[in-house]
Parts: sequence; C-alpha cells; structure tokens
Amino acid sequence: MSKSLFGYAGETNAQKGRPTIKRDKGGHEQWSDAILPADAAAGVLETPTNKRPLLIVAGLIILGAVALAMQLAHLQLMEGQRNLGLADGNRLREKVTRAPRGIIYDRNKVVLAENLASVDITVTPSLLPRNDAAFRSLLYGKVAGLLGIPPSEVAAKAEGECQAKEVAAGKKPAIALAACLRDSRARLIVSNVERDRWLAFDQESGTLPGFSLDTNPIRQYNDDTLSAILGYTGRVSQPDLDADPSYKSTDFIGKLGIEKQYETLLRGQNGIEQTEVDATGRPIKLLASRPAKAGSNLTLTIDLELQHKLTDAIKAQMQASGATQAAGIAINPKNGEVLAVVNLPGYDNNLFARGISQNEYQKLVKNGAQPLFNKAIAGAFPVGSIIKPLISSAALQERAITPSTTVTDTGSIVITNKYDPSIKYTYRSYDPGGHGSVNVAKAIAVSSDVFFYTIGGGHGAIAGLGVTKLANYYNKFGLGQMPAIDLPEKTAGRVPTPEWKQKFSGQPWTVGDTYNISIGQGDLLASPLQMAVAEAAVANGGKVIQPHFFKELAGNNGDVTRTAQVKIQTENFIDSAHLNLVKRAMRDVVRQSYGTACCRIEQSVPVAVAAKTGTAETDPNGKRKPHAWFTAFAPYEDPQIEIVVLVQNAGEGAQYAAPAVRETLEWCFTRPGGCIK
Repeated sequence: MSKSLFGYAGETNAQKGRPTIKRDKGGHEQWSDAILPADAAAGVLETPTNKRPLLIVAGLIILGAVALAMQLAHLQLMEGQRNLGLADGNRLREKVTRAPRGIIYDRNKVVLAENLASVDITVTPSLLPRNDAAFRSLLYGKVAGLLGIPPSEVAAKAEGECQAKEVAAGKKPAIALAACLRDSRARLIVSNVERDRWLAFDQESGTLPGFSLDTNPIRQYNDDTLSAILGYTGRVSQPDLDADPSYKSTDFIGKLGIEKQYETLLRGQNGIEQTEVDATGRPIKLLASRPAKAGSNLTLTIDLELQHKLTDAIKAQMQASGATQAAGIAINPKNGEVLAVVNLPGYDNNLFARGISQNEYQKLVKNGAQPLFNKAIAGAFPVGSIIKPLISSAALQERAITPSTTVTDTGSIVITNKYDPSIKYTYRSYDPGGHGSVNVAKAIAVSSDVFFYTIGGGHGAIAGLGVTKLANYYNKFGLGQMPAIDLPEKTAGRVPTPEWKQKFSGQPWTVGDTYNISIGQGDLLASPLQMAVAEAAVANGGKVIQPHFFKELAGNNGDVTRTAQVKIQTENFIDSAHLNLVKRAMRDVVRQSYGTACCRIEQSVPVAVAAKTGTAETDPNGKRKPHAWFTAFAPYEDPQIEIVVLVQNAGEGAQYAAPAVRETLEWCFTRPGGCIK
C-alpha cells in the first residue's frame, strides 16, 4: 500500500474487486483522479466482464436461425410441390373432361360401339390432410356414407392399398404412408355411381378435400355377335401407365380386339378446366380451360346383316349336330375386306366395359366351350380336305402331275417299310371302296384321299411333291405364318417340317407324315381366317391379299381422313391355267352328281358357286366326332365373297358346315342391294 499525495491510500497494482488509481510514469496519481471525490471516482471503476452468458445467448440465436433455415428449405425444396398443391387445392379446382371415344360403325354406318356417361368418384392423396389421421378417418366416413360403401373401402383406396404395396417393397409403414399421401395422381374410389348418390356427393364436394366427381364416357356395345372382334375397354393398368404416362389412372383403354388395335385413333384427348374457388368451395373465376377432343370415328368392313345371317345359320348346324363350338368367316376375295366373323359361343363385352365381377369372369373362363376365345382368327385346327385345292395348285405348278394324270383310288395306300419288308403301313381313304381312276379335277370333286396322298408324298410312278415343296407352297398361301390382319389376337397355325418334328418329338419325318399333311391332317393346323385367305387366292387368280377390318377413318365433322388400301402379300406363284382348272373342279363339287356337296347349293343359290368340303379327324381313337369344314366362293365367274365355316366336333363337313354356307349365300344374293353393299 502506498501513500497518496493528498493523503488517499490506493493500490498501485489493480486487484480484483479493488479500485484502481491511475498514475504517471513517476508513480504519482493523475491530477483528475486526485481531485475527484471518492463517489465520483467510484463511477469509473473498471471490472472485467463475464462472457459466458453472452455466448450461450448467441449460440441459442444461431441454433434457432439454423433450424428456421432448415425448416424453410424443407418446406421450399422437399415439400414445395406438395404444399403448393395443398394451397392450390384450397384455392383451385381442376376438372378433367373425358374425351368421348370414337364411335365404331359397320360398313353401312350401323353403330357397333358408342359411349354412355358414367360418373366416378376419385381421390387425390396429395390433397388430403396428411398429418391428421383422425380427420382423414372422419373424411372417409363421410364419403362412405354418401356413396353407400364401407369406410374401410374408401380408406383402402385412398391410402391403404398403396401403403401395403410400399411396405411389401421394403418401406416402413410410416414412411410408406407418407409417400402414398404425397401422390398427386387421382385414384378411383367408385365407378358407375348411381344418380342420386353422385348428386348428393356433388352438393357436399366443397367439404370433401381431396375427393372429386368425374364424368367418364364408357363403352356401349350394340351387338354381341362381334364381341371377339370388337374386344372391349377397361381401366388402365399399371403396365399401361408405365408404357404411356399420358394416361390417368381413371382412364379407359382398349384391352382387346379392335378397341386395342386402334386405341390411339379412338381415344381422343381429355379436356381440362381450372377454376378458382372461395373459402366455401364455390367457383368465382375460370382461370384456364382446354376442351376435350373426341376420338376419330372408325368404320369397319363388317356387314352387320351378313354377320347376323351367318351367325344364325351356323347356330342352326350346331344345334343339329350337338356341337358346342363353331366359327365362320366371310371375306371379299378382291380386296381382303372381312365381311363377317362368327365365334360361337360368344360373350357380352359390355360386362367388361362396365366392370365385370369376379364371379362373372370365372364363369366365362371355366366355360368349356371357350366363349372368350377368338376361334375364327386365333384358333388353330386340323383343316381336313379343304386343303386339297391348295395342294392341287402346287402339284400342277411344280409339274408333279398334269391335268390328265390319273391315280387309281382303291380306298387305301399300303407302304412297305424300307428297312423291314414285313412291316406295312396302310393309309386309308374316307371311302373304303375308293373312287376308281381319278384325275386332279375329279379328285377334288370327290375328295379322293388316295389321290392326294400320292401327289403329296409319292407312290408308284408318281414321285409327289415331297414335304419341302409342300410346306413351301402352304407358306405362300399364308399358312404357318402370322396373318397380317389388324387385330391383336391371331395365330400362325402350323405347317410341320422334318426339322420341327425332330425338335418337337425327337422323331424323324416319315412319308406317312407327308401323306397326312397332304389331306389336311397330322400336325398341320390353321385358322378359319387363314383358310379363307388361301381359298380366296384360288378364287381371285392367285393373289394372297392381306385381310383387314379397317375401312375408313373420319373426324368428328364427318370428314374421311383415311381409307383402306388393298395390300397383296404374295402373287404370281401359281399359273392362271392351273388355278382355273382347280376352280372348275371346285365348281363340280356342288353341281356334279359325284361332287361331295351336290346339289342343294346349286339349286338354292341364284348364282354359280364353287366349293370344297372338309372333314378333319380330331381323335385317333374315334371317340370324338371330326370337325366339319366347308369353303365356298361366289359368283363363280366373278367372285365377290369367300366363306369358310368350321363346326367343331360335329361330323361330316357336307352335312353340317355346308348347309350354313348355303343358307348364307342364298340370303346374300337375294337381299335388296346385293350380296356386298
């Protein structure tokens, strides 16, 4: 302690909690310090500050700022779209106007498929209250009450089904639910809602966030005889959405037949109307709109009157024979237009368009008569003797025979095993007594199996075509190949070869195999469509014409924008002289007393007809009846129509298939306006 100049004691060195006297270099107090009173001096005492509370406060401020920044980033970046959607969902209403699907007509402008209005209720998960499960539950209950369905069904469609799918993919339930509620795609709750219910729903729609009422045009099919051809529409599936994101989950899409084939032309473009609403949900301003654009109208080559006649005629023969399945097809041999297609039994495609129940679907699937199967175009069957005009044309073209070549038909051919002469194989004709000496013309008319065994596989002095040439000509006629028809459901059938047999069964090809495919048996399979196209090539002078259903396309104003073009797949592979001989032989089938279809067609139909019968064995043990086939074209001089009819497991073609063709041709050529309108 030092003595101050003025008698005040003060510390030279500052100590904690003690006053500090400022001194000069000589240790003397500064003048200002010496003259100030003690209380004044106390006002300038310096005490070190404790910084810890300040650091704590600053840290809290920084943490708060970081948390706020992170939340803002989450809202802006991670949840921006959803929050915008929620905000717009409260302020904006977007209504989708479904585009009417194009109408489908027959060739005479008879409506085959049109549209009916259907009301759907949908939910958009991203517009639901995401963080309030209790409110969502109340919402589901209210919607369920309006629609008359259990609340659990509404909840399942809105979130449950999606959540279950996400959980199955490995997500935790909470994360899965959050992901599902971020989905901005509409999900269907109920379709085809009754009028009273959707009116009640519409009145309450302002209090049902996330739920909306949509009007959807659904298909009405006016003729069930064409169900296998027209197909049907149905709700889009996930694979449909994956393939084309322009579809919405509540849209309809062509599932089968013409509806699927021409989907892009028929579907049109949906319209959108965006409206601003007030707090009560009432519209106050139209913000934007795009009108729906209807799909194009499609006219088919089908003649509905002819379709009905051929269907009725085949049904009568099914009843007469006890058969449960049949098919038939009529085409124009000049241009490939498909005029009629019969598949029996059929089904009502309206069941699918409106939403078929599981029970109804199972009934159709389990029906042994296969009503869902397009037998005429996608079915493959042994064809029997209607193959004989084709092999005759090939044998003449390859000079395996001449018009005067004869074969003695004794009712069978016996072949000796070249490795073991004691083994003999007998190939019989349908007529055990045979037909005596026949040339190609008479062989076609009487349907001599022995003659065609010979020219196909060879016997005696006739070498025959052999399997390679035979298969090659069958291919040229369109057999064994996928037909280029404008329909998704079709078959290539089968033209067997030695390579195919070796691969399929591990067995070598034999002459017996060639014999079998020479008469339309064995492993040779074809559809009624393929046989109609092939037989039409005989009728039209050797042109294998591409068959088609498309006739023309028109816009909503009726202006035709596209018409069908005739497309020839193969031609000039058979000389006209050979085809004329075969055609004359087919004419003899119905007019000569020895013809297999003599003579009611000749007496009934007012124009000249050429034809061929066929009876195809289906069971080597003979427990099932053979398939009955018949093919014919008319008029003989200038063919306008080619018909092929198959009555499965009915019996003889001349007995059960020919009458259906005869009745159809008689009606066709006597109706006002002619056979082809």
